[in-house]
Amino acid sequence: MSETPHDVTTERGTARGGTPDVLAPGPLRVDVAVVGAGLTGVVTAQLLADGGANVVVLHAGPATTTTTARSTGKLSVLQGTRLAHVARYGDDVVRDYLAAGFAGLGWLRRTLEDLDVPVDNRDDLTVATAPEQVTDIDAVLAICARQGLAGVRWEDDPPYPVRSYGAVRLPGQGQVDPLRMLSALSARLRSSGVPVHDGVRVRQVRRLSSGVALRTNRGTVLADRVVLATGTPPGRLGGLFLRLEAGRSLLTTWDVPDPGALPPGFAETMSITAGSPVRSLRMAGGLLMVGGEGYTVGREAHPDRRLAALDEWTRAHLPVGAPRHAWAAQDYSSDTGLPLVGPAVPGDDRVLVATGYAKWGLTNGAAAGLALAGRLLGDPVEWGPTLEPWARPARPTTRTAATFGEQTAGWACATTRPSGGRPGTVHVSRICPHLGGVVRWNDQEQSWDCPVHGSRFAADGTLLEGPATEDLATR
Repeated sequence: MSETPHDVTTERGTARGGTPDVLAPGPLRVDVAVVGAGLTGVVTAQLLADGGANVVVLHAGPATTTTTARSTGKLSVLQGTRLAHVARYGDDVVRDYLAAGFAGLGWLRRTLEDLDVPVDNRDDLTVATAPEQVTDIDAVLAICARQGLAGVRWEDDPPYPVRSYGAVRLPGQGQVDPLRMLSALSARLRSSGVPVHDGVRVRQVRRLSSGVALRTNRGTVLADRVVLATGTPPGRLGGLFLRLEAGRSLLTTWDVPDPGALPPGFAETMSITAGSPVRSLRMAGGLLMVGGEGYTVGREAHPDRRLAALDEWTRAHLPVGAPRHAWAAQDYSSDTGLPLVGPAVPGDDRVLVATGYAKWGLTNGAAAGLALAGRLLGDPVEWGPTLEPWARPARPTTRTAATFGEQTAGWACATTRPSGGRPGTVHVSRICPHLGGVVRWNDQEQSWDCPVHGSRFAADGTLLEGPATEDLATR
């Protein structure tokens, strides 16, 4: 069955694993090391290899653990109300952001067609479910009109399962089985002769006069250039972790016994609400996919209640049968609201990053790969400078203040070295090794989550995702 989720967080399905490759002993020397085998990583590596570079891809886990594989699979440049947020920087920035999105979408369509991976054409809807949301989608419609997006229009009565106050419809978008897509891209990458090593976690990124040294759990990699396509850069490089907020979103799939009971035209669209509560809907491989109930990592006291709320809403408003799967995905939002794609440190092209997709990582991830590869191969894309991390100053927000509050609380507790454990597990320190935040137990996913910068750890303290680079200490 296609469209199955990954790292299932309830007993609705079974997670799929992978077999790690073996990193040869001794320092590995390459032109470019790409860290991360999600969409950004594999696109960047493929384009670099096509351009004649000697590339290696390092990934801490199998494909099923990537944010790409856990995504909703939507390929869209409309992206809810994001264009309204981007518009605060002016029409030129919106133009470049849309150009990046269309470049990513076009590359994916062409490449996936060559790989026989189906992309289902869908119209994308941004739906107002409350009167106060109409202003936001009016703004999105006006932006789309100014930018000349073909076919965009207002819709008074969109095919949506609850009362709405109108929607913006953008034709010509698409949806895909994200794991099938990523698997096909990874297979093509390997067939191009690019080594892809699973089970390799980067512990340290050290800039040298002659390039970059990556210290990993399985040896050292020396590269002229490094691309960090890991959601958030590992460690403290460039201080970018201070400019990112980690969020988790819940996704579920459901049987639909009578598709005819769905609103007319519903199956030919994919949709997202313009405000809270966020609901992201689409039909996927005969199943209904419902997403929403996002929260900041480590700051939600009862994540299981979020899943219950999503289930309750789905049963109340859609003609569903049995629930099939439930899982969570993690993504990062930047302080500017734009992706951060380019040098981790101003003026230094030895280490490049790509992050801050704000849950729109398929079109943005492919676009980031185009920008990064173009930069490294000496053929930069025209819209690339707009997305560079240091193209505009950092913008502290109320979320930034909350993060510092969590950090301060963690440091205040550090002297006591709090610890914790769960039945059948080892006793672990609750001090996050990244910057000393105090991790909190996530009952839904059986993990320790850091409320400061979003690192997550298994019940036994094993690192799941960063910016932390080490496990929780055992007690």
